[in-house]
Amino acid sequence: MFVSGMILLTFFISSGVAFRWGGFDERFVAAAMTLATIASNLAIKNDFAGTESGVLIVDFLLFAVLMFIALRSDRFWPMWAAAFQLVAMLVHMGSTVQSGNFAWAYYFALVFWSFPAMLALGVGTWLEARKRQFDVLD
Repeated sequence: MFVSGMILLTFFISSGVAFRWGGFDERFVAAAMTLATIASNLAIKNDFAGTESGVLIVDFLLFAVLMFIALRSDRFWPMWAAAFQLVAMLVHMGSTVQSGNFAWAYYFALVFWSFPAMLALGVGTWLEARKRQFDVLD
C-alpha cells in the first residue's frame, strides 16, 4: 500500500509540474504517462503471476513515445526517462524466462523503475522552467 501511495504521489506531482510549467515535450510525456497508467491498470490479467502481455504492450508504447521525444528534443531528461523505461521493458523480458512464484518481485520491479522515469519528467520540467525564467531575466 505504501508503494502504491508513493507512486501515485510521484505521478501527480510530476504530471502536475509538467502540465503547469512544461513545454510541449513535457506536457506530451505527462499525457502519455497518464494514459499509460490508466491503460496498464486496465490491462492487468493475472496479477503478475506470469508475463503481463497487456502491460508489456503499454510499456513498450510508452517507451516508443519517450524515445521519440528524446531523439527530437534538446533537453536531457527525455533520454533519462527513456532509459528508465527501457529497464522496465527488461523486467518484462525477465518475466518471460522466470517460472515460479515471482509476482511480488515482478510487480515491485515495474513500480520501482517507474519512479525514476516520473522523477526525470518532474525534475526535467522544473529545471527547464527555471532556465526559461532566467533566460527572460537576462
